[in-house]
Order: sequence, then structure tokens, then C-alpha cells
Amino acid sequence: MQDKNMSAASALCPICGEGHATDGMAMAEYAYKGKTTALPLRFTTCDTCGSESAGMEESRANKRVAMAFRKSVDGLLSGDEICALRGKYKLTQGQAAVLFGGGPVAFSKYENDDVAHSEAMDTLLRLVRRSESAFLELLAEKGMTELAGAIKPVFKTVAVTTVVSDPQNKVVEIAGYRMKKMSLASAVSSTYIGGQEAKIWK
Repeated sequence: MQDKNMSAASALCPICGEGHATDGMAMAEYAYKGKTTALPLRFTTCDTCGSESAGMEESRANKRVAMAFRKSVDGLLSGDEICALRGKYKLTQGQAAVLFGGGPVAFSKYENDDVAHSEAMDTLLRLVRRSESAFLELLAEKGMTELAGAIKPVFKTVAVTTVVSDPQNKVVEIAGYRMKKMSLASAVSSTYIGGQEAKIWK
């Protein structure tokens, strides 16, 4: 290891039990599926025996940076991207686990890069990230429509031309769809085309 950056002494050395272990970090080469990169790995160094070691905290951090690299090589969403997706729809990690599957603590592990999610999960997450309609459909499928409040409806005002083909029975045709008993009260103008009444709706 190289480029060590040591901090103040924090604990007794786990190797000799006499010296103090100081935190350090070094860039180390890491290879996965033919791809190589330099990852920042954490460790401690004893000021007495000089031994370098990685405890539970350091090992967990090192595993996470390695997993993040493996995800990028495999083309999977990163932990930060999954966290952002969950934030977009205002879901807790528990709600996301129920909605998408994976287990009760799955999203905590995904977002912290403790584990890699499956390709099937990645496809589902990308679909929902891209399409709010897909998210709403998934909520309906899971019986979780109460969580749809994160999506703000978009309202558009459009002008639609309708033709009353049977005024007596109020059969109205709109853009190719025929409907009965539609109220004509909101029509704002009218004219006659070929003996039929055409109205402009808002």
C-alpha cells in the first residue's frame, strides 16, 4: 500500500496490544471481470510493532467501495442512485422493500453497497425511475396506493371538438369515442356542420 494518510492514535494495537493504532488510507489496485481500478482502502497501523490491520469498521468500509465498483462494472444502479429513486417517491426503506421485494432490510444493504441487487431488480427500479405511471401501476398491484401522494398530477387544458350525432339521446362522439348521456353544459360555442351540431369543449 502507498499514499498513507495517518490520523491521531485512536486505540491499542490489536496485534501486539501495546502500541496505538492510527487510522490510515491507501490506494490499492482492484480487479473485477477484467476491469481494474484504484480503490481507497482503510486500515490501521501500530506505532510500536508497525503492523497494519483492518478491523470490523475498516473491513466494512473496504467491502463497500469494492462492491460499488463491482456494481458499476455489472451495469447496476449505484447505492446513491437507488437512494435517490426512493427519495423521489418519498418511500422509506421498509416501504421500498415491500413494494419492490428483496427482504425487510434489502434497501439498506443496496444503498450502503453492502450487497448487489439482481439484474431483475435493477430493471424494475430503472423502469419505475423512468416512468411515474409504472410506479403507480406497481402501487396498485401491491395494494399500496396510499403512497401515491408523492406524485403531483399534471393538468392540461385542451380544446376538444365534439359532434352530437344523436342529440335526442345525447350520444356524443369525442375523438372517435362514442358516449351516451354526456352533459353538453360546458360547450362554449356551437355551429352546424352538415346538419349536425358541433361544439367546442374546454
